[in-house]
Formats: sequence, structure tokens, C-alpha cells
Amino acid sequence: MEFPVLMRDELDAEQRSLWDELTLGPRGFYTGGPDARRLPDLYNAWLQFPEFGKLILRLGDEVRARTELPGKFRELVVLTTSALLNARVEYEFHVPFARNEGLPDAVIAAIGAGTVPPFTDDAERIIYEANVQFLRTATLAEHTRGEVVQAVGFRGLVQLIAVISLYVITAYTTNVARVRLAEDFSADPVKLKDFFAGRPVGDEGH
Repeated sequence: MEFPVLMRDELDAEQRSLWDELTLGPRGFYTGGPDARRLPDLYNAWLQFPEFGKLILRLGDEVRARTELPGKFRELVVLTTSALLNARVEYEFHVPFARNEGLPDAVIAAIGAGTVPPFTDDAERIIYEANVQFLRTATLAEHTRGEVVQAVGFRGLVQLIAVISLYVITAYTTNVARVRLAEDFSADPVKLKDFFAGRPVGDEGH
């Protein structure tokens, strides 16, 4: 059974509030803007629990606004979490953003193939290993915990937990709602890169 595709005139007040935030707010340039006929699959699923969807959007905004966990590490987490949880559409969607943040192609490809990446940057290795440990054991080995704190501090460690949690939720939704990238998806790639890097994307959608 597929998730129902909801249209704005079918929604209750809370659902309409989430719809408007997605289409008229900063994400409007890639969700269809004020002329949107439907939301992308991921957000369409969150319309079933709009209060939850709003909280997830806030979490995404907050982690992108933080500097203790740089964009390269955030995108490393997105790719690793998505690949390990088999959320392939999310992995593929974020590949260009990971490249934009400076993650090497060899590392990106290895994560996608399910093999240990050939890291040349020790901090990248630390974040990757912590990510994998969290997903497999729900905790960190003492040595790994110490490495993470040394690399990004305690604030960065908690932000790492937040980013992993965000993309676990995204992966669960993607897999259960069978999210696909719409064939007519045509958002400006430069704006997308800026958005996922936590930079302003211009007046459109604000």
C-alpha cells in the first residue's frame, strides 16, 4: 500500500502549516514553491504527522547552522547513515553535496559500495568510525569517543549524535514511504549545494 499523495486542499490546519513552511519558506525553491501541486515524497510522508515533520525541519536547520561539525563531516554522516540503512535515494541525492564540501570521490564511492573508505584525512576516519559504531551498537567505544572529542569537542560530539539521528529518521521514512526523486525535479543545483552547506540561497523561497 502506497502512502497517499496529499494535496493542500485536503489538509487540516497543522498539515497546511507544514505545507506552507515547506513551499513558502527557505525550502520552497526545491519543493515547488507557491505553485506546488504536491510535496516531494519525503515531506508528503511527514504530512501524516506534521508536528513531527516541523521538528525534523528545525533539527536540520540547527545542525546546518553549527560550525563545530563542518559540512564535510555532516555530508559524510549523511552518506554513511543512508548507505548503511539502505536509503539509496538519500545517498544518491547527497553525493553532489558531499563533493561540494570536499569529500573525496574515493571515499564517497567506497561508502556507496559498502566497503571501508580509503581515508587520507584522520578526522574523516574518526567521524566515519563513530558513525558506524553508533548505528551498530548505539554507543561508542572509549577510544573512539576520545578521538571524536579530540577532533570536534564535546559540542561536536553531541551534534554528531544529532546529525546521525536526523538521517536515521530520514532513512526510516525514505525506506518505509518508498521515497523516490520526482522525475520532474529540477531545482537549481547551485542553490541546493548552498542550502545543504548551510549558506543562504538568495531571496527565492524566503
